[in-house]
Amino acid sequence: MKLEGYNKGNVTKSISSRELSVFALAPQPLLILLGTLISDIYPADVYQLHREPTTWKWQDEPEHFEYKVIEPTEIHKKVALNLSLSATIDNSRIMDVLGEDTSIWTKTTPSPNNDFLKGKNQLSKFRVLMRGLFNKIKLMHGEDSVIHIFPATSISTAVELGRVWMLKADLPLSLYDENKKISGFQYTFSIGEHIYV
Repeated sequence: MKLEGYNKGNVTKSISSRELSVFALAPQPLLILLGTLISDIYPADVYQLHREPTTWKWQDEPEHFEYKVIEPTEIHKKVALNLSLSATIDNSRIMDVLGEDTSIWTKTTPSPNNDFLKGKNQLSKFRVLMRGLFNKIKLMHGEDSVIHIFPATSISTAVELGRVWMLKADLPLSLYDENKKISGFQYTFSIGEHIYV
C-alpha cells in the first residue's frame, strides 16, 4: 500500500519553535520513520530508555567510547548497513535476505549490548558519524543506490538516524526488522521520495 500525502516539509513546518522532548517506544523501523518526520531542522532532545537501572534519565558515560565503522571489502551496487549496536548481527543473516552480491557496511561498538548508550555525548557522536556515513555510501555506490538498513540499535539512535537522513541529499532507505516467526530479517517499508508499506 502506498501512503499518500507524505511531505517531510509540511510535517516540520507544523512543529512550533519550542524544543521537542522525544520519549519513543516502537519497532526500530517505525522509530527511524518517526525521526525522518521530526527531522533535525528544529531542536529536539531524544531520550533513551535504560534497562539497568530502568529510567529515561541519562547515565554516566563510559570513558573513551567510540563507534567503529567496518567498510565492505568489495563494492557492489546493492548496499546494506549493519547496525550492530545493541546486539551483533552476523553479515550472513543480511546476505540470506539480499544475496551475496551485497556490500555490507557495519557500524558497531567494541561491546554491543542493550545498554551501550548511556549519555548525550554518545548520541551526538552517533549523529555526526551517521551524517558522514550516509554521504560516503552515496559517493561509493552511486546516486541511484538504496541503503538496506538492518538495525540492532537503541531507541534514541534509531530516531536520530531518521532525523539526520535528508530526503533530498541522501539515498533512499529500505528498512528491515527481526521476525521471530521466520528466524530472520523481513523487509518492512522504504523511505525516500515515497513510503511504501
